[in-house]
Amino acid sequence: MRNTKDSISSWMIALGAAGILSLTSCNTTSNLSAFSPANVDAVAKIASESSVDSSASNEAVSSDVIVGAPAADPDPVAIQRPAETAKPAVTLASVPRTPVAHRPTNQIMMVRTTAYSHLEADSLKYGRKSAAGNDLKYGSRVRSAAADWSKYPVGTRFVIEGLPYEYVVDDYGSALSGTETIDIYKPNISGIGDWGVRNVPIRVLEWGSFEKSREILDGRKHVRHADHVREMLNEIEKKGRSGYLTGKPGGGSA
Repeated sequence: MRNTKDSISSWMIALGAAGILSLTSCNTTSNLSAFSPANVDAVAKIASESSVDSSASNEAVSSDVIVGAPAADPDPVAIQRPAETAKPAVTLASVPRTPVAHRPTNQIMMVRTTAYSHLEADSLKYGRKSAAGNDLKYGSRVRSAAADWSKYPVGTRFVIEGLPYEYVVDDYGSALSGTETIDIYKPNISGIGDWGVRNVPIRVLEWGSFEKSREILDGRKHVRHADHVREMLNEIEKKGRSGYLTGKPGGGSA
């Protein structure tokens, strides 16, 4: 809707121009001839000022927005609201690494492996989220795996000899606590049966972070039925007290 002031100004300009033409061109009996000389001068002055501003006004007005128009009340539906800030997931690439004196890299180890899926009954409540807080991976290069974090801390990267994938430990499971078994993530139930139970040669590319593992587990140790969490946490703390994590002389493994 146009501004009322602008509408009145436009009306007066048109009225003034018509009045001037009428007074100079003919002797009419319309209401325009009733304008006094003072009125005529006032209308002419308004018309003169408006003609000067018209070019600037035309440049300033675009997309049907009227310069000087009062701001409309904001549409509460259209107001852009700030996005909700969720707790950031653990970024595995930024997890600090712990030197582990007794766990060498790039050496072949035979490890028992099984498979799991987020579609299993006991995993449905977690969806596609891993214990580290990121989405479980099943890509053409990087895939997720679960393990006992006191054995393979979060962020541990490894390959299975003969397969073209890199696996990252970003999950854990109650059945894995206290074992060396690694659970390979599959996006469907059929993949679990296809994998079965395999003893495979793995090569650790980089050990993850016991510090980050402890931090995550410590925040969950009071959860009911989380015995596996408390067991992993106790094992990591025992390794820390023994000097195993730092590789200091005299330190032994748990």
